[in-house]
Amino acid sequence: MNPIVLLDTNAILRFLLDDNHSQYLTVLETIKTRECYSILSVVQEAVYVLEGYYNVPRSQISSLFLELKHIVQMEDEDIYTRAFEYYTETPKLDFADCLLCAYQALRSVDVLTFDKKLKHKLDSISD
Repeated sequence: MNPIVLLDTNAILRFLLDDNHSQYLTVLETIKTRECYSILSVVQEAVYVLEGYYNVPRSQISSLFLELKHIVQMEDEDIYTRAFEYYTETPKLDFADCLLCAYQALRSVDVLTFDKKLKHKLDSISD
């Protein structure tokens, strides 16, 4: 059996919310006994659900995910961490935009966008 488990959006949400206790316990046991990993697209979807469906404030979402990275390995952890910094400080941008900003800041890539709010943030990163 492969020792690495890739957590999907529902697993992450059940763990963070504990709104289905038996599923929470399954995820918790998996985290305790196996090496768990998540990817940015899954995190992005979970953030979207927490913010849009559950109405969780951005600061709380950021705190939850910044704590989660200590027990679950994250794809591009530096991008992940920086994106949550932008997410907390820039309420007009969604998490996907914050990921783009993090990639520009940390990977020195250019982002092509027609979104004025995103462009403004990207320009401030370049300065």
